[in-house]
Parts: sequence; structure tokens; C-alpha cells
Amino acid sequence: MRYAPAVLLTAALVTATLSGCASAPAEGAACVEPGDASNQVSVSGKFGSEPSVDMPTPLYTPAPQVSTAIEGDGTRLKGTEVVELSWTLYNGRTGEQIFATDYDDPQAASPTGMLPGMADALACHTVGSRLVATITPDKGFGKAGNPMYGVKPNDTLVMVIDIEEAYLGKANGISMPVVQPGFPSVAVAPDGTPGLTIPNSDAPTKSKSALLQLGSGDKVEKSDTVLAQIQQASWNSQSITSSTWSDGSPKTIPMQEAPTELTAALDGTPVGSQVIVLVPTDDGDATIFVIDVLGIL
Repeated sequence: MRYAPAVLLTAALVTATLSGCASAPAEGAACVEPGDASNQVSVSGKFGSEPSVDMPTPLYTPAPQVSTAIEGDGTRLKGTEVVELSWTLYNGRTGEQIFATDYDDPQAASPTGMLPGMADALACHTVGSRLVATITPDKGFGKAGNPMYGVKPNDTLVMVIDIEEAYLGKANGISMPVVQPGFPSVAVAPDGTPGLTIPNSDAPTKSKSALLQLGSGDKVEKSDTVLAQIQQASWNSQSITSSTWSDGSPKTIPMQEAPTELTAALDGTPVGSQVIVLVPTDDGDATIFVIDVLGIL
């Protein structure tokens, strides 16, 4: 199966070097307020381009703080959305830059794919904004710091974040009854993660799909590229084989390149919908796809 990953943060920053991933903030997550530390970071430059940053060093923050350098006029975030961001990360102790994204190619990720303090910083702010976040160690790399990047256990992280775009974090459509027999049952956790109950029967020998939630957004067309949360499972082993919900990086599905079973299921489906697709494999198994349509790129 060919998918294009929409990875926001490098794996070294958000998975391999962290003791745990962020959990998605609850609906209506508390806003992180500005403070003395975040207000001491001076930022210049245009939104969507790498900033020039000046800060006193060493800079430490007693609690997470977020100041707004540029106020956008787009959608206000709850902190649960999938977002396209450009950002630069600094060590508050030294003022040195740790990492910067490619500002010409912002990528999408969900809150579970971000540093916890980064995910917390987004709530209550608008698309088009540039934020300055000062992040405490427990909301950054944890108690060990990050020796690879020269971050000590007590170092404050400073992050300048440009919120480029926002999409749904999960399907938000109306639940639809599945009248066709032979499908796994799907139960959705509050954060959107699907749970599967797979029948103890032979795997299907023909592909089929069903609509689990009907969204109200724009309808997917065959020429589109779809941003989606995807959970993939094996019928015979009754196990999850891959999930964007766990790795924190939604994927893009180019309709003109995707397998025909998926394009047939997604064509005409509104944004906000959830679909289930069963695709038989040559070894007598079947792959189960549960897809949340988050947006059209």
C-alpha cells in the first residue's frame, strides 16, 4: 500500500528520544498563558518564514508559558486538531537553535506526535498565529533531557511556532448503521482511536466497504489528496498492524495513486466521515482499514 506520511516532527524529537508521547488534550483544554519567560523572547520576521530570535540566557520558566508574536485570524484551536505547523526549537539555557522545520513545506501531525508542551501551547490560538512557547522539562524531553541535542535535564525549551493550517483531529460525522453482514464492529474512544472486534470467521474473499460515520464537509473527488487517520489490522491474526493514532502522524492518500479498494470507498465521501474497508490478501487473510477523513489538501 502506498501512502505519503505527513510527518510533523523528526522521529528523533518526538519518539525515539522521549520516554512517552503526548496524549491528546481534552476538548476545551486549558489555555497556556503568557508570562515573564515567554515575554522575554523577542521574535522578528514574517509569518511562515524562519524567525530571528533574541532571548536572555540562561532563560528558565517556572511553568509552561505562551506569548503571541503574531495574531492570526483563522480558526481558533481547541488543541485536539491535526495541524500544519512550521517551528524552530531553542535551548533556553544557551539560546542555541536545536532544530528548525522546512518553512517551505509545513507538514501535518496530531497532538500525540508532538512534544507535550508543544501540543499544550496550541490550544486557544488561531490559525495564522506565531507563538512563542517556553516549555518546562517535564513537558519537553523529560527528566533525562536530550544529550543528542545538548539539552540538560533542567533546561527550558523555547519554541517559535507558526500555525499554518488546521484540520479535524478525528471523524465527527453522524453514526451510520452497518446493515451489511461480515464487518468487524468498531467502537471509538473519546480521542477518536478506533477499537475493533473482528468476527471469528474466515476472512472475506471479496473487498467491500461501509460508511461508519457520515461527515458534513466537502466531498472527496478522484483527483484529490486526502488527509486521514488510518488504522490497519489483520483479520486472521486479529491484531492492529499499523495506526496513525499511535504514531501521531496522519497520512495523505493521493486518490490517483492509492489502491482501487480505497479510492472506491473514499470517492464522494464527505470530510468528517469514517469508513471501514476490507481488502483480501493472497495468503488467505484480509486487511482491515478504518479511515477517518480529516481534510482535503
